[in-house]
Amino acid sequence: MKRWAVLLCLLAIAPFGSAAEILFTSGPQEIAGQRYYWLAEWKLEVTLPEDVAADDRLEVLFGTKGPLKRTMGFEYDGRSGSFSDVRQQVFEWIELPLGELVGGKKVTLFGQGDGPVAFLAGIRVTGRSAGELQVTPVRTRVVSSGGSQAATWAELPGFDMNDENRPLWEPAPKEPDWDRAQRSAQYAGIALSKVQRWLHECCLPIRDARSGLFRPTGAEWNYRDTAADCYPFYVWAAWFTDLQVLDTVMVDALQAERRLCNHLDRIPVSYDIDAGRKIEMDFDAMVFGASEYAKDGLVPIVEITGRDRPWFQRMREIVDDVFQHARYDTPYGKIPSTNVEVNGDLLQILPRLYAMTGEAKYLDWAHTLADYYLLPGKFVPARLSDHGCEIIGGLGLLFAVDVKACPEKARQYQPHLEFMFDEILRRGTNSDGIIIGELQAAPGPHDNLVTRDGWGYDFVGYLDYDLALGTDRYADAIRRPLTNLLKPRYLHFNWDHGSRDNVADSVEGGLYLLRQFPTPEAFVWADREIATLLVDHSDPNRLWGVHKLEANTVRTVLIHTMLHTRNTLARPWQQGLELGAAPCGDGIAVLLRCDAAYEGRLQFDVPRHRLTFGFDQDWPRMNAVPEWFTVEPDESHRYEVRDADAATVQVVSGKSLHDGLPVRLEAGKSLRLVVRPVVE
Repeated sequence: MKRWAVLLCLLAIAPFGSAAEILFTSGPQEIAGQRYYWLAEWKLEVTLPEDVAADDRLEVLFGTKGPLKRTMGFEYDGRSGSFSDVRQQVFEWIELPLGELVGGKKVTLFGQGDGPVAFLAGIRVTGRSAGELQVTPVRTRVVSSGGSQAATWAELPGFDMNDENRPLWEPAPKEPDWDRAQRSAQYAGIALSKVQRWLHECCLPIRDARSGLFRPTGAEWNYRDTAADCYPFYVWAAWFTDLQVLDTVMVDALQAERRLCNHLDRIPVSYDIDAGRKIEMDFDAMVFGASEYAKDGLVPIVEITGRDRPWFQRMREIVDDVFQHARYDTPYGKIPSTNVEVNGDLLQILPRLYAMTGEAKYLDWAHTLADYYLLPGKFVPARLSDHGCEIIGGLGLLFAVDVKACPEKARQYQPHLEFMFDEILRRGTNSDGIIIGELQAAPGPHDNLVTRDGWGYDFVGYLDYDLALGTDRYADAIRRPLTNLLKPRYLHFNWDHGSRDNVADSVEGGLYLLRQFPTPEAFVWADREIATLLVDHSDPNRLWGVHKLEANTVRTVLIHTMLHTRNTLARPWQQGLELGAAPCGDGIAVLLRCDAAYEGRLQFDVPRHRLTFGFDQDWPRMNAVPEWFTVEPDESHRYEVRDADAATVQVVSGKSLHDGLPVRLEAGKSLRLVVRPVVE
């Protein structure tokens, strides 16, 4: 099939409402029962009715599959322009800005822009015209997948909940499910190869050679966006796909921001890269940026790289100095801010630092903040999404740590937490149990209000509470939204506004819950949203941008990828490699394949919650990568590695698996391994 084929054909039309309205009943693609033309592959030549009036309007039945704006171009009467929009409904009629219409003139509609391209299900003229509207589609391009590695995720099976797909999400089947492992290998292979390309083709080129800082949005390196939401996921991309970049470029960038941006002791301020100077900021702005950087930037890096690399010390020194300079007096002690988001960020960090270091000051600071909010009584944050949800999960994580570290505080906080959780459920959910954006005065359910992307982050606090006490007080409340996510209303749902970041945040929050509540409907939903909105975008070669909304998307893609590899990594990563794993009893079934020959190591994850953070349990928490399968990295723990094709078995230590199991692949051949702990 020629990639750029031009095919003229007459459109089969179905009149609807009037002669000047056409629905594309014979369009080549379909969604929600409606046929359509995708303007990435087609242009539409429209001839206006002869009796069209100047004040009539041309409208298109505009399609929206997801939360991003879709773009189309148009030519009319010697003029050209473009149009972008996104809507809540799958299809909506939208007026094109053509100006005065003239009978018999032609309008050409075509794909335009590097982002998502519009698709149309119909065209009509509104107003006084009763004449015949003519539309001719012209095939301009055939979008080809171009090979096995380039196949789009959306083309793979498993995006519907049925009897065939439900077994894919059996938590622990006794026998290896190689179909599931192969499916996961395709998913993860596409994602990791794209992330590696994104790192090298998009991220590294925007590093400023003189300062060593990254500049994703211009000359300003700032801490509320660049350092908090861009840089950490450049680091993640390096960790998962190129350790050499991690240990050189990414470490150098950290040392650069330390050297250039520290201002109030080690609290940083923004930096003008072009001018080569710091940007003056007031105290509150400094603390806001520092807390954002520590929680959204450094915490996720430390979650995967551990405390032996320099990001841990940077997180610690910033938090130390933020509290050293705390200036707001309260009945409970000084706090660094009265902003609920800032304090929520700090409550996410402080329990981690206490558990990692054993230093009481971190727990004391956390208690000062928790006292400030909880002890006056009846505290419930008004905002339940981003810029408010942080404190819900932060208080939950602190409570989980306090149950053993400071049980008297846990007992003191417990009724206040229950009040907060219960009020959110009572006044802040829709009929599917999903937490909405703002707390309401009246009880719900609230189905007519905006449902934002922080619902899963909120439920993390609930889950920590139950796990810490060994109860199931909120189990039904957590499970309910997970089972409802496959409802039609959430198909390519716009979580507040047109951004992939909103979808990414929603999926990320769901994945944190799925580790404890493995719900098939939610797994399918997460796969679907990742495949069709965050990775694929109908273009296997399209990468992400480098600004915060796109970098945050990469974060969620990598969290989701670790679900499909069960936290195993192939080092080094090689383009075209496929790696996936599926649970199998108390072990996993791993499948590795590559179109070209490959030699490297298969590295297994460890219980980071205990070894890095000192937690008693793998507490669900924001900015983390859930642990789907781990090994104990010592010589005493032994694991059986069975080659399913060669029928060979070897017993190796957990340390060997964490260091990396040597693997070698012939081109086009698969390696299938079953890894299980040896029970003595």
